[in-house]
Amino acid sequence: MVFFLIGLTIEILTRKNVANKKTILTMETTYVELPNGLSNHTIDEFYQGMSLALDASILLEICIFVLSLSDTKLTPSSKAFLLVIVIFWTATISALSFLYIFPVPTITFLLTSFFLIGEWHQNQLLTNSD
Repeated sequence: MVFFLIGLTIEILTRKNVANKKTILTMETTYVELPNGLSNHTIDEFYQGMSLALDASILLEICIFVLSLSDTKLTPSSKAFLLVIVIFWTATISALSFLYIFPVPTITFLLTSFFLIGEWHQNQLLTNSD
């Protein structure tokens, strides 16, 4: 997850360093069309905002993951619930990466999902043994 977060952040910061400047210029001068008319934001601003929102989402998900594993005050059932949310989110990002990005984030998020399912299963075993 950290690997994807770093890669996405680098991509956001360096996206204008491409050979095809015509595409960037078009993105900077074309406004997003909404059902009620044109937005006040260009496609480039929209793209940057969505990318930063995904960055924030990944960072929040990493924090939830760390808290769910390290907080000794959480009950095993609370940890299991948080892990299910994190597993769902991670699997969703893996599927979206497969559809829209490229294989590396797909594979890393899919592996992360499998590891999280293992953690969830271990947590369930601990809950059932109490």
